[in-house]
Amino acid sequence: MKFVRSVTDVFGYSPFEDLHRHAELCGEAVEKLIKQFQACIDGDFDRVKSLEKEIDSMEYEADKIKHEIRGNVTKSLLMPVDRQDLLQFLKVQDSIIDNTEHVAHMLSYRKFSIDGEIWEPMMNLLRKIEETVREYERLIDHMKNLIATSFSKKEIRDTIEHVPVVEELEHQCDKIQIEIHRKIFNSTHSSVMELILLNEIVVKLGEIANSAARSADAFRSMILGR
Repeated sequence: MKFVRSVTDVFGYSPFEDLHRHAELCGEAVEKLIKQFQACIDGDFDRVKSLEKEIDSMEYEADKIKHEIRGNVTKSLLMPVDRQDLLQFLKVQDSIIDNTEHVAHMLSYRKFSIDGEIWEPMMNLLRKIEETVREYERLIDHMKNLIATSFSKKEIRDTIEHVPVVEELEHQCDKIQIEIHRKIFNSTHSSVMELILLNEIVVKLGEIANSAARSADAFRSMILGR
């Protein structure tokens, strides 16, 4: 007979606490990214590089958590959700901090001389992205209650109410992106390379919000598909 272990029987390991910490790191990395953008606007390139390293470290910590989960969530581990759904959810959630790290690297490629006409909506986009990721974190905060209540109908209902809110916030990010793309492509700034890089940064910023929305949807699918 196949030996099946419960979540708490694997040396006290449970993937859900690690999933929650991983989500927290995503939000903390976005906070750091906003500070990095402000340093870029202020022309403090040393600060830009320093924050890049901090975000790198956070992404590395998130990667370690991801590998820990993957190494422990085996086929013989008994869980209240489907194993493949959980691993797919983790993969999508991880893309939040991966995209954040990519933007952090792109900001460090060169010093920018773009004026405030473009930086202002960029900061608006970043604040909206942070709002999106924080709402996503509120969704993930329900994880402990879901486990504690054995996925009661009320707790599931309260949890998935956050999903359309995340999706609406991501849609608002899209609208700000369009505004920024228009400003970039109509800019008379002398450095074409700066404009190209900024446009790529805006695209990648959108991926952070998009990843949060896709992860919220994957979380909903995981708890409804159990």
